[in-house]
Amino acid sequence: MPYDPVYVEIFTKVQEYARVRLAGVELVHIGSTAVAGLRGKPMIDVAAITAREDLREEQKAFERAGFHRRPAWVDGDEKPYVCASVLHGGRRFNINIHICHRGDPVHKDCLAFVDILNRRPDLRRKYEEAKERAHAVDPANPQVYNREKETVTKEIEAQIPTR
Repeated sequence: MPYDPVYVEIFTKVQEYARVRLAGVELVHIGSTAVAGLRGKPMIDVAAITAREDLREEQKAFERAGFHRRPAWVDGDEKPYVCASVLHGGRRFNINIHICHRGDPVHKDCLAFVDILNRRPDLRRKYEEAKERAHAVDPANPQVYNREKETVTKEIEAQIPTR
């Protein structure tokens, strides 16, 4: 779908909701919806940066605050995450929150990915085209969708400065 400036509004709503309910957690807008002008799925990705040592405990705190895990992916990722759904202006937006520590690869690499797409229109176009092809193959299966984008994703990740 075309980029929609409402993504920033939705992120801000989620950020405010979490700020009131989850002390010490900083939310950062990541993913395609954080790149102005980038077409993609209307799914808002967020990094939740916590100082809590046990990320699974932070995941449980998010669940107590009303977020949930996708049954198909429960503990399937090496880093925990939670999901939500926001109704805004009569439209429903899905939210994925990736829980991490400040400076770990989930945090740094996601920010770098967004930065690269903001600075490199050539890679942004290639990424959009890969996302469109991936969506045509299987928009519902995240593993298939990600596999189909893998080549261009690796090209973008290769631009991330080494740790």
